[in-house]
Amino acid sequence: MTDDKHQQNLATEIENHRKLGEFEKALEISERALESNPADLKAYGSRWRLIAEMFSEQDAKKRISPEIETLLRTQPETPEVLNTAHWGYKRLPGRAKNVPSSLFDKMLQYPRTKVYLSALLGLAQRSEDACQQWHYYQRLINECTISDGPSSWYMLAYKKMLELVEQDASLASDDVLDELIDGLLNAHLSMCRETQQYFGWAYTEAVERRLKFNNRLDKAYETLDLAEIRLGEEQTWLVENNKASVEKAYKKISRLRAEIFLQQERWREAYDGLVANAPDFLESLWTRFDKSTINYFYMLGRSAEGIGEWEKARCYYADAHFAQTPHVEGVAGLERVYHQIARGETTDTFEAFLKDTEAAYRGREAADREKIRQKLITNKLDKKATDFRLETLQGETYTLSAMSGKVVLLDVGASWCGPCNMALQEVKIVYKHFSKNDEVVVLGINDGETPQQVRKSLDEHQPPWPVLLDRQRQVSKAYQIEAIPFFIMIDKEGNWQYTFNSSYLINGQPLIWMIEALLSD
Repeated sequence: MTDDKHQQNLATEIENHRKLGEFEKALEISERALESNPADLKAYGSRWRLIAEMFSEQDAKKRISPEIETLLRTQPETPEVLNTAHWGYKRLPGRAKNVPSSLFDKMLQYPRTKVYLSALLGLAQRSEDACQQWHYYQRLINECTISDGPSSWYMLAYKKMLELVEQDASLASDDVLDELIDGLLNAHLSMCRETQQYFGWAYTEAVERRLKFNNRLDKAYETLDLAEIRLGEEQTWLVENNKASVEKAYKKISRLRAEIFLQQERWREAYDGLVANAPDFLESLWTRFDKSTINYFYMLGRSAEGIGEWEKARCYYADAHFAQTPHVEGVAGLERVYHQIARGETTDTFEAFLKDTEAAYRGREAADREKIRQKLITNKLDKKATDFRLETLQGETYTLSAMSGKVVLLDVGASWCGPCNMALQEVKIVYKHFSKNDEVVVLGINDGETPQQVRKSLDEHQPPWPVLLDRQRQVSKAYQIEAIPFFIMIDKEGNWQYTFNSSYLINGQPLIWMIEALLSD
């Protein structure tokens, strides 16, 4: 067997056992990487990933750092060795901040290679100074081409530079902004070619950037024309590969044109385009109150005001202002509308006008919530739930079959999953809501992690419900879970009725709605 095949086989063997939850076995096998000659770099990488997952931050650092130092000391200095060491350090908490400056210096001795790009990105990411970050991202763009590394890295550099401009407009002139947005578009198109993604995504993102900065809106028009041409060429592929709704894609292009009209104060064209191509605000509770939806309501209000449709503007501005996260300019819009409506017609104060406007809004909001709730609770799965037998860290055993006669909420997640951790606070609201109801059980299912990782997560987040260890990922396999967090709701008869595969919860909803529906059956 050749060295390359041997190394590939060892790394694959480690990864296979890790994915199966056989962490101790994987760790034992990975010890062979330390004895390999020449160094089995793929196996080293797999080993360090495994250690970072298995052990506490302190213990992982104690194990990984000396092994990296030994690798660098005993092996010839090649880009491959330096890259392996670099990613080893980045497995530790703090990521790029763990990488010694001396290692970055060595990586920068190999221009126009992946290891060189990694060094520039790492130096930017660990810097606290915006000008330094700008310097390293600019070097990556200036000194390399997209063929030197993954196009996603170039996308990252352009995006980070644009984010820096959002924080400090003095960093870039309009001409520099124009170049950055063009660069982002080209990098994004390259990534679409590499990954066989929908090209229209790249064009519309570039237009959104131009709208955000009010930069070269003439180019934004041209870019949307290209997006429409590309969509015409790709729509068959989109349908066949279930990548996106063609109708939604066309509506997004038209919606962005309307937003350009809005910035140009072409009020009638803006209003007609925004109304005709509005997204489905009632698609979900999160969609109804998302920041982008609230901004859309504001744009509708601004364009309605521009054409003198004062009552329509009042409703849209109210939708923007009285939402849970109000639009910052919503109340100013309402005040302008008040002065138009109040001319010679009423002696009411602005405060009274606001009170009446809010009352009307609350009625619309309640009606919207009910429509969303009804759509959710009527779409039941009616599938027999698969039983499981899992234990907590304390060795307590739980089976689904033992929960017969109760409504069960399963929260499937993992400590490494940011959205899972974000959703935990919302699940606590659900748990508290039903805490006095003996017919409701909430269980956490940890998806494939070690007891050490689970213990650390429990110490940090303190969930009041039992968390079960599923190291073999039997629940994910039984319920065909492809992404976490994933919520499963099972009725009193043991039937799987609802799922919710998102962290986008609002005050425990829609989980509370679904559980209440199962309790009422």
